[in-house]
Amino acid sequence: MAHEELIDLEQQGWQALMATPAAARKFYDSVFDDRVVVLLSDLPPIRARDEALDALCGAVWEEFRLHGLRCVQVSEGTGVVRYSIAATRSALPYSAQVSSVYARRAGGWKLTFHQRTRR
Repeated sequence: MAHEELIDLEQQGWQALMATPAAARKFYDSVFDDRVVVLLSDLPPIRARDEALDALCGAVWEEFRLHGLRCVQVSEGTGVVRYSIAATRSALPYSAQVSSVYARRAGGWKLTFHQRTRR
């Protein structure tokens, strides 16, 4: 079922972000769609795939907890995952509301939109 697949992709992404920047980049390079939009609280909208990879994969996260994971299947080929995150990076606490939009492509689910809004 799409709900479990998409929630699993979000969790895999955070696990990769806790490993190394190279592991995170490898994961997101495989899951990003050809066209992606990333909105992060501290940066202007990112529409270039390589810039999005740089923005998401530049630093290692020490820990994270996802709360209230929900998935809504908008259509047969589109799903939205939303949740809250509490995490630590560079010994600093971080919390945000997160939304990710996935589209089903020939190679599986691809991330087309990702937004983190700090709380």
